[in-house]
Amino acid sequence: MRVVLVVFGLVLAPAALFFLWAWAVRIKEERRLAGTLPRWQDLPLTWLAIAGLLTVIAGQVVIFFTHDQGYGGLLSL
Repeated sequence: MRVVLVVFGLVLAPAALFFLWAWAVRIKEERRLAGTLPRWQDLPLTWLAIAGLLTVIAGQVVIFFTHDQGYGGLLSL
């Protein structure tokens, strides 16, 4: 059961994120055309870089706590 959930999670999570992204882009384009786009949304690459950095940090924390290398590693998979 765990394997099925992991596989579905790895397949469905990117698809769900893509549809959320496409929905957000459509809303953003409508706001841009209407002239009501907030100023903070003018810098999408900055927010993408921030999200990427936070993802890398979260990944490093997960790796540190889940892999036993003789130090750290609180959980073993």
